[in-house]
Amino acid sequence: MHSERPGVPAVLKKESDYHIDLPLIFKKQEGQSRNFKNVSLRRNTSLHNKEYRWSEARFVSKRGRVKIYLRHIPQKSMRYVKDLGNTLVNLQWRWVILIVTLVNLTAYFTCALIFYWDSWLSGDFETDQKGQGLCMKGTNHAFAKFFMLGIETITTTGYGYWHPTENCNFFYIALGFSTLISILIDGIFISVVYVKLNRTKTFTFEQIFSRKAVVSFCNEKLCLIFRLNDRDGKHWISTAVRLYLLKQFTSAEGEIIPNFVYELKTKPHGMLFLPVEIIHEIDQHSPLWDMSAQEFMTTKIEIIAVVSGSSIQTGQSTVSQTSYLNKDIMWGYTFSPCLEFNNKLELVVNKRALNHTVPQEVPLCSAKCLNKLQNQIAARRNSMNLNLLLHGLDIVRTSRKHIDLIKVC
Repeated sequence: MHSERPGVPAVLKKESDYHIDLPLIFKKQEGQSRNFKNVSLRRNTSLHNKEYRWSEARFVSKRGRVKIYLRHIPQKSMRYVKDLGNTLVNLQWRWVILIVTLVNLTAYFTCALIFYWDSWLSGDFETDQKGQGLCMKGTNHAFAKFFMLGIETITTTGYGYWHPTENCNFFYIALGFSTLISILIDGIFISVVYVKLNRTKTFTFEQIFSRKAVVSFCNEKLCLIFRLNDRDGKHWISTAVRLYLLKQFTSAEGEIIPNFVYELKTKPHGMLFLPVEIIHEIDQHSPLWDMSAQEFMTTKIEIIAVVSGSSIQTGQSTVSQTSYLNKDIMWGYTFSPCLEFNNKLELVVNKRALNHTVPQEVPLCSAKCLNKLQNQIAARRNSMNLNLLLHGLDIVRTSRKHIDLIKVC
């Protein structure tokens, strides 16, 4: 089957509607658009818009952020307070710094109020004597000096010109309160900062993953391939690569699951010292077995790639992830080589070629249909070879008969 214009494939309705004896080969042209629908989205497009859901809705963004949000959670604030440790760890740094600042200011202000109240109860505001029988010396009844006194008490910097005396009634209570508050604040926020600095890191996809995934031949098998480039060694120890496919699934009972998760098996990839290609072979056990080029463009799918491991420099665990939608998967392309030698015979990684793809002749039918066609071709070749062999045997037998007749004559 040929299309009306050269270089543009004819859209197949169903594989079962056509009787194809030979593989349909199509070579993609450079710059050809792969999108089945030309969807232009605005920034404020509603989440309920059909076009938005079809083309842009993701579970995982290209930068690795999980885009799942919960709404109408009962007692949401109380749950955050009960799980305060995880809440502080998961907060962004700007909010942690703001909370630390507000908590310390509140502690300073509370301690200043206690000292102010103690000074008032001790009679400092009723007497005019200087230095005799005063609870707080040098304050002159100014609240700013009491606030400075609270800062000096909590931070244990020592007292200066203004300081409490033995004439205070509740000084030891204020001192014990400030000590407990300082220990509590330091213990909580030092632990939060330590956990945030040592938790599993997540890096952007530009540092690890290729922008596109391709469907091409690898060892005469139709495969889904994307490229990894961990140049900083963040995943070199105990590297694990996993692929997940999110696709609509209909159970045997007729239940439709809009986002069913399949796990895609990958071939061994080796070490990540150099850019490597992660290969998923589309075989009988793959959920992509029945999907043709047209279905790749029209069926809403999302492939999530997750790479985990530990840094070779610090030993810290690292997880990176990204996703590929229909528009991110290029059918009929393969990655170009990105390794080359320089003048000093040193192996160099060409960074510009990491995401560069070149066209490859790939059938537009599914891997299942392609397997049937390959079996048909193999059977025809075997039958042709057998006919040639039988024909050769007949020629040999005929020649032997002629030789025997010649000998008799």
